[in-house]
Amino acid sequence: MRLVDTDILIDHFHNVKAATEFIARALIEDGQVLISTISVAEILAGMRAGEEGDTEALFAFFTIVPADEMVARVAGNYLNQFGKSFALDLGDALIAATAKVYDAELITRNVRHYPMKDTKVRVPYERGKKRGHAK
Repeated sequence: MRLVDTDILIDHFHNVKAATEFIARALIEDGQVLISTISVAEILAGMRAGEEGDTEALFAFFTIVPADEMVARVAGNYLNQFGKSFALDLGDALIAATAKVYDAELITRNVRHYPMKDTKVRVPYERGKKRGHAK
């Protein structure tokens, strides 16, 4: 199972072809791909006027998983362990904790945001190398 981080969704909205291709491939291969409620909040916070339809259409392809009590407890432990030394923020701690609780591979380009050894993290593409625009 895979949990897609907010940065990959943002790349898709910025017409980065590699992001769009990755999302499509993951949905075909897995049938179910997760995003966190935290990513939903982050995307909605940065949404521009007129993007509501495209945003909701993208969300519909994913299984949106909540940051429940178990996720909060894991995130709290991550913040306690990495908050100061790695400047870990609450959003990233919650997303990493969601991946751990759901035993999902965290798909992100922001590897440095996730220093946890117990969370599987994978970079699906290098934005500078596979740059292109989706059609």
